[in-house]
Amino acid sequence: MFSYELPREKIAQRPVQPYDAAKLLVIDQHGSLHDSTFRDLPAFLMPRDLLVFNNTKVIPARLFGTLTNSGRERQVEILLLRQTHGEEWRALGRPMKSLVPGCEVRLQGGIVAEMGPRSGDRELTVRLRGSGDGDEFLTRFGTMPIPPYIRGGKGDEQDRRDYQSPLARESGSVAAPTASLHFTESLLSRIRDAGVALAEVTLHVGPASFLALETDSAGQIAPPGGEQYFYDPEIVAQIAQTRSKGGRVIAVGTTVVRCLESIAAFPHQGAGWFETKLFLTPDHEFQYVDGVITNFHQPETTHLLLVEALMGRELLERAYAFALENNYRFLSYGDGMFISSVAGANPKRGK
Repeated sequence: MFSYELPREKIAQRPVQPYDAAKLLVIDQHGSLHDSTFRDLPAFLMPRDLLVFNNTKVIPARLFGTLTNSGRERQVEILLLRQTHGEEWRALGRPMKSLVPGCEVRLQGGIVAEMGPRSGDRELTVRLRGSGDGDEFLTRFGTMPIPPYIRGGKGDEQDRRDYQSPLARESGSVAAPTASLHFTESLLSRIRDAGVALAEVTLHVGPASFLALETDSAGQIAPPGGEQYFYDPEIVAQIAQTRSKGGRVIAVGTTVVRCLESIAAFPHQGAGWFETKLFLTPDHEFQYVDGVITNFHQPETTHLLLVEALMGRELLERAYAFALENNYRFLSYGDGMFISSVAGANPKRGK
């Protein structure tokens, strides 16, 4: 498993302004590395290419509250994952050991969060008493679930703009598809003017995208959890049309890669919602994706394994070393890279 040392000062705490001024490391099919910016991305695309975005929308799902336990008050946080029914949600909590079933957390707006049974080692159920369907409550009192390596995970009003893609439409994610955060309306317009087609898929980003990898007693990496995605046959038709013209299918973000490769790997009986547990590792042979635009990821994560599958270990190590040596900004609010490929090729990258 590829890993590397990431100094804390390399982790971006805010995005650059404007967003498309972020640096872009372009990696061509020969393995050459080129310094650029997202603003210059159209120069690296071809008129026949198809750029695929994730149109999921991040919900302000992080809540901070007070737990009274044995007469002592303690500050805790809850990250809502998915509403199951009514006022009940699946959630993560911190500190998890303090959030035992039956305990109550006082939240803003007079809402009480009642802890329910655990769902595995990492998840629990939460009932937000008095919150109704939850949308209005979260809009007023929830914060954007920025990762803990960004200002301790305490989002503010600026994060409501910064941590949301310009294509966000379908609510349901608890983490942003961060590669798309670099795109502005001006950049999207210039990409269209260059003759590049744009398409959208929906994959709601869940904890599988940010929880640390786990290994079993034999040292084998455990697959990440499932994530919900919407299958629309139109995307398959768009991919086929792109390939027939010699264009490339370029995924904007690793969540798009997981969605497209899941569509290719599993049978679908018509449009609808599905769950993917596809684990993209360095032995994966890609079916739909010819290139990817992605941020720089944390060491020892599923996203980094996916990128290694696209470009191979040696090139991945060179790219990350180059980025560290040339003052690239890392992780969710950081810079990105464009891994290019031969038009229409199946980009199996080698191990």
